[in-house]
Amino acid sequence: MARRADAPPSGPRWPRRVLGLALRLSIAGTLAWGLLVGVREGYAYATTSPRFEVRGLLYEPTPHVDDARLRELLALHPGTNILSLDLDTLATAVAEDPWVAKATVVRVLPDSLEVTVTEHEPAAVLLLAGRLMLVDGEGTPFKVLEAGERERLPVITGFDDPALVEAPEAMQPRVQRALAALEAYRAKRRPRLSELHVGEAGELTLYTAEMGTQLRLGRGEIEPALARYDALRAALGEEAEKLALVHLDGSRGPGRPDRIVASFFPAKEAPSLVAEAEARAALKAEQAALEAEQAAAKGGKGKKDQSTKKGKSRGKLPRYE
Repeated sequence: MARRADAPPSGPRWPRRVLGLALRLSIAGTLAWGLLVGVREGYAYATTSPRFEVRGLLYEPTPHVDDARLRELLALHPGTNILSLDLDTLATAVAEDPWVAKATVVRVLPDSLEVTVTEHEPAAVLLLAGRLMLVDGEGTPFKVLEAGERERLPVITGFDDPALVEAPEAMQPRVQRALAALEAYRAKRRPRLSELHVGEAGELTLYTAEMGTQLRLGRGEIEPALARYDALRAALGEEAEKLALVHLDGSRGPGRPDRIVASFFPAKEAPSLVAEAEARAALKAEQAALEAEQAAAKGGKGKKDQSTKKGKSRGKLPRYE
């Protein structure tokens, strides 16, 4: 039986494999380098091209940050490229205004920035270590009070310790208690408040604006204390306007019925605001009466002079020129 002749041995294959691998790596490297150069050139073009210069601001002005103030805070120079800007840095710059609670900045390509501002909503004025500060609904002081900013906001007092300026978190619970009392008080129709005093232990005393009535709520729950005040006002009717001091921190328990202790302003000891108003009214009435009297006297004198001209001039002092 004839045997099949073996095929001649072939040459080594590894040189061809190495050559193919090197060729593929070379092609990949060339493509990567080209891509890198393209990206770099594209970035350089995008960050320097006039097409991407900031030309517009999309912004809805807020009560205290208008368009001019926003541009001042952004401090963008003419020709600034929109792609070269750090948006977080811009938002932080806008938030430097004390009225700004939060700011966001986004790009609107090719050439505009959209800015959104959320302002603090002042809830009250805080007397902090001798300085009047506006506080928001969370009890955070956000700016020093300036002329015309208080309007009808009540003042929260009881924070005279200068150390609280450096450690505001220590006063936060008491400020929030005052704001909670203010919100609960405003939930119903009641006399306007001018001051809320918070003691170191959290005891509350409210002062009405017109009469200066003291409402001592103490350290207990706010809603039950205000309910006692409402019941007292309903029982007194018009006499409730004369209340000077009301203790609303009475507690109910076994053998201790819910109680309210109150006192009234004597007529001669009215609060200063009322007394000043009455004094001004009395002064105006007195001035009006005096002017009327002078006018009447002047009219009578004119008639008397006319009648004396007809008679003799006896008794008149000599006139020296």
